[in-house]
This record gives sequence, structure tokens and C-alpha cells, in this order.
Amino acid sequence: MKKRSLIIFMVFLTFLGIEVSPTPAQNRQFCKRGALVNPARESKKIRNPDFGFAFDIPANYTSETSRSDNITYILLYNPNEQELNACCKKNRQIGCDGYPSLVTVKIEPAKSDTRLLPEVRANERFENIKPTTIANQKAVVYVKTDVTNGVNTFLTASFMAPNSKHKITVSAFSYESTIKPIDERVFQRVISSFAFVK
Repeated sequence: MKKRSLIIFMVFLTFLGIEVSPTPAQNRQFCKRGALVNPARESKKIRNPDFGFAFDIPANYTSETSRSDNITYILLYNPNEQELNACCKKNRQIGCDGYPSLVTVKIEPAKSDTRLLPEVRANERFENIKPTTIANQKAVVYVKTDVTNGVNTFLTASFMAPNSKHKITVSAFSYESTIKPIDERVFQRVISSFAFVK
């Protein structure tokens, strides 16, 4: 029971943004995040045969796919974030100086009433809403600001797969009121190169 209470307490502290670790403090190396590295001009292709699409990312970035329920996430890491994540795993550090600066591709099941622009919730604001086309599909690009817990900003593009079975959302995230220029460039490279392939 004490072990479970300790784990719950550690999760709560992490949620509040306080760094905690299951390893003793004297054995822990603190993992710090430095400045983001500029995206390489060269690109490499990310292919997802499960959903039939491909897109480009900077050659010096890496990607990681994770799943939660029926939702698939492709996380794109800046080289600096790769080093931070490796340090965190090596030292079993939770929290790790905040969450990484990420560009993500989210794939979720769609229904007949799925909308490209989600409903606005309390403490959210949508700006710069622009209809466009991505991978020959109707799309919308917008900025969402959420002030529920501080300021969280998302530069987002949403569109449907050609068979309308999945909604795809590409996002760049920031804990500030603006998106970092590096993340915006990666976001633009992803959506401009996105293609459905057979």
C-alpha cells in the first residue's frame, strides 16, 4: 500500500511540474534541455503503411510511433530532444525539465459527423483559421490557444483520409503564446509533403 501511495504522489508531483525520480537523488544526473537544433535542409521520408501515407521530416530529426486506445501518434523529435529523451531514460528521470517541443501527427478514427475544426471548449480560442488543401484533401489550418493551465499554443492542420475512415491532425505545440520558428518550419515541411500512397 505504501508503494502505491508513493507512486500516486510522484505522479501528482509530475503533473504539477515538479521533477521527481524513482532513483535516489545522489545517483541522479539532471537532464537539461539546451537550445533546439535547426532542421536540416535535407529531408527523409516517413512512411506509414498501416494508414497509407508518407511525409518528409528534416534528415536530422527522428520519429517515434505510439498508440493509445484507437489513436496513433507519430512524434517528431528535434536532435536536442533526442538527447534529452535518452538522458531521461538512462537516469529514469520523470518530468525531465518539462515536456519536449514537439511536432506530432495524430491519426484517429472518424465518424460521419467528425469535423475538421473541433468545437471550442472553455478557456480555448481559435485564430487564423484558413481552409486549404493537404494531400488533395480538404483541410483547415488554425492556431488554438488554451489558457486552462497557463498558455498552451497549437499550430494545427486537420484533414480526412481519402476513405474518410480517419482524421489526421498535424500539430506543433508550445508552452508560450507563439510557436517556435523551428517547430513551425518542421510543421510546414510535414504538411507540404504529406501524400497518400498505395
